[in-house]
Amino acid sequence: MGETVVVTPPTRRFLACLSACGIAASVLVYIESFSGATIDNNWRWEILLGIGVFAVSIPLHILEYPSSQKWNFYWKKYAQCMPSWVVPCDKLFWLIAIAQGVWFLIHSGGGAPTIMDGQYVLDSRGRVLKVLTQSEYLALKAEEIRMLAALMIACYFGPMMYWWFRRNPQQGNESVRPIK
Repeated sequence: MGETVVVTPPTRRFLACLSACGIAASVLVYIESFSGATIDNNWRWEILLGIGVFAVSIPLHILEYPSSQKWNFYWKKYAQCMPSWVVPCDKLFWLIAIAQGVWFLIHSGGGAPTIMDGQYVLDSRGRVLKVLTQSEYLALKAEEIRMLAALMIACYFGPMMYWWFRRNPQQGNESVRPIK
């Protein structure tokens, strides 16, 4: 009941570096999307980036349980031991990710660009919304990967800042949280 979880400085550095690598890879995928890269070409990276988000986020939520379960955790408790610029930057990255999603939604009309019966189409649950040209299809696929890359950047930023900056005042460089 009174068991304590200790995250040592090397573990913190590893998780911070893993988060930074996730951001760097996401930025590269985002930039690569302007040169015609699509999810079809990068799906392995997206899966690895998704797994990485869980790898750096789950320990954060375990250490901060039960407060991490509250809707305002990132705006209240998370921000307490962080530099003042972290939460505004986090909000900015999430705003960019949401804007990318809305941009994609507007351009795709709520459909997903796909190939059906040898034609480029916007598909919405098996219903063809529009037949696309190859250039329209590729442009939408590039927007799709930019949207996912922006989401991955936003997902990695918070944990990276947590592992880099968050400290328990009594422990200096270690995080100590009781398990209940």
